Amino acid sequence: MDSHEVQLASYPDGAVEARNFRIETAQVPELGRGQVLVRLRRLGLNAGLANRIGGPNTAYGPGIHPGDVPASDGVVEVLDSRSDLFHQGDLAVRKSPWRSIEVAAADELRRIPALGADIPLEAHLTVLGHVGFTAYTGLMRFGGVRAEDTVYISGAAGGVGSCAVQFAKAVGATVIGSAGSAEKVRLLGELGADSAFNHHDGAALDLLHGAATDGIDLCYDNVGGEQLEAALEVLRFGGRVVICGAASQYGKAGDRRGPVNYLRMIHQQLTMRGFDVTFNEDLRQDFESDATRWLRAGTIHSVHTLIDGFGRIPEAFASLLSGGNSGRMIVDCDG
Repeated sequence: MDSHEVQLASYPDGAVEARNFRIETAQVPELGRGQVLVRLRRLGLNAGLANRIGGPNTAYGPGIHPGDVPASDGVVEVLDSRSDLFHQGDLAVRKSPWRSIEVAAADELRRIPALGADIPLEAHLTVLGHVGFTAYTGLMRFGGVRAEDTVYISGAAGGVGSCAVQFAKAVGATVIGSAGSAEKVRLLGELGADSAFNHHDGAALDLLHGAATDGIDLCYDNVGGEQLEAALEVLRFGGRVVICGAASQYGKAGDRRGPVNYLRMIHQQLTMRGFDVTFNEDLRQDFESDATRWLRAGTIHSVHTLIDGFGRIPEAFASLLSGGNSGRMIVDCDG
């Protein structure tokens, strides 16, 4: 049986482009004991993956080099099984190589319960998926979000950011978000943000001061750079920063910019904490319970950009990195 896979073809010279990838035919091995044959139904793309192209191994995955097949979280359907854990037709979520059909170890899959059959597949890669779990972990465990907080979320219209906006609102916080276009700012209003701004409209500090005249208590940072520096200036005494990502710094290598005003953390007694969601699996049950309840109540919903066709994965990834998405960038591999 043949499959198709997306490989890195070349290192990017500057921004990652679709031409840095190629699609090849791959042979599917025989199914062994404890394994399942799966078909990729939906693939969720992460901007942070670009940071591993030509880079070292990280907790999120190995460095990616020419000939390698990247991997992201995906929804898969079991086509055949030699494991008691799964049967033909079962749906599951897994860290999926960019490959249309594959043999996988059954214990790598996390089942989508039958109770979730009425939930669109995309939701399992957004508010119920890895990006949702990342947003929840950062806000709840490391941010200690409270109903009385004013929360600033940078990159708020992205996959993680759009979940963070909704989760913070679900617990009663006041939410301010930044995004990169007027359309995305409107989206943040639809998600319930109390205030939002386009970060291209001026200096980040001026824009954040205008949106948060009384200051902020918590910054959930997905962007870094100028927006993180602005948050440090606007945080109230004892404020907190959670570092989830640094989209503005990806691909810049030696030109990366750290916060020049970090000394303000001393006088304002601020805390800044980075986290890796992969080490917080003990929180998943609470996350799934809360997120499913909020989803069924209509308090939150899946925010994503859907691209049809497995062969468009390179195009979708390049578009994600250039800001061509609202919410999670997802590829519908059925198309």
